[in-house]
Amino acid sequence: MQNLLFKNKKINLANKKLSSDKSDNFMKNLIQDDLKLVNNFMISSIKSEVPLIPLLSEYLINSGGKRIRPALTILFSKLFGYKYGSRHIHLSSCIEFIHMASLLHDDVVDESEFRRGKKTANKIWGNKASVLVGDYIFTKAFQIMVADQDQNVLKVLSDASKSLAQGEVMQLSLKNNIDIDEKRYFKVIEDKTAKLFSSSAMVGGIIAKCSQNYITKLEQFGNNIGIAFQLLDDALDYEQSINNMGKNSGDDFKEGKVTLPVLLALKEANVSEKIFWKKVIEDLDQDDDDFQNAQKILKKHDTVNATKKIAKKYAVKAKDLLKEFPENIYNEALLEITEFVFTRDS
Repeated sequence: MQNLLFKNKKINLANKKLSSDKSDNFMKNLIQDDLKLVNNFMISSIKSEVPLIPLLSEYLINSGGKRIRPALTILFSKLFGYKYGSRHIHLSSCIEFIHMASLLHDDVVDESEFRRGKKTANKIWGNKASVLVGDYIFTKAFQIMVADQDQNVLKVLSDASKSLAQGEVMQLSLKNNIDIDEKRYFKVIEDKTAKLFSSSAMVGGIIAKCSQNYITKLEQFGNNIGIAFQLLDDALDYEQSINNMGKNSGDDFKEGKVTLPVLLALKEANVSEKIFWKKVIEDLDQDDDDFQNAQKILKKHDTVNATKKIAKKYAVKAKDLLKEFPENIYNEALLEITEFVFTRDS
């Protein structure tokens, strides 16, 4: 369906790394003008006669963030030859709006105080304002989808929105439960994190009029990179400080969330360790030094490193899929993103 200059070329990215003369910001430099347009479009889209809406929204927009999801949409659209128009800007903004709305709601549910090194919106303006502005941002995302007038895009992003909400509810229902198994854990992260990554990649392909075969591979790429991203997040939560992570370390622990480092430790736990996990996770009875005690147990069983290794396996799967796509500078930028996902420290 698409006219591809590099249709028959393959690139061996499985073992390739970016050359040393490439800056770490190769990807952002390549699409920095597009990302600026995304930022500007987002700010212009949340104007309202209610001052609190743009005030809170712009605070979140200007708080930074990796912008990986919109970058995936932009890069894949250009990789497959999309050149003219502004759909990639509008739909990248739409995807980031969905992500932003979920962050506002998530911070309320988790009672978080910091994100990206700054106070959360709920800490500044309160829970009610955060939830309601999150709802507003979410509706703006759907307005952009409708204005785009592409049923395929609408289906992909509405499905992602449903999965995201479902994943958050599932995670909430599994809090304080040390009997959760890996299957349910991975279902949660696929729904609440990976689905929006895969949708971001798919939308890039859709607006470039890719074949269904490519769309399927884009979905697989996004799913793998999204799982890797969340696994590394869960690992870093047990070893980083607020200065590196941009949020409080140990948030998952303090909220009674069972993530993969704990799941793996539970498999190897002796009787006293099982009693400890029941106390701090199920009963949420935590003393001041219990997070450090948890870190010691995880270190004993090496489960943080084990989680990172599993994250890397998913990132490598995503990396391998890049061989199936056209070879050009956008593919190289996507390689950079994939490597960043499992090598970052924040």
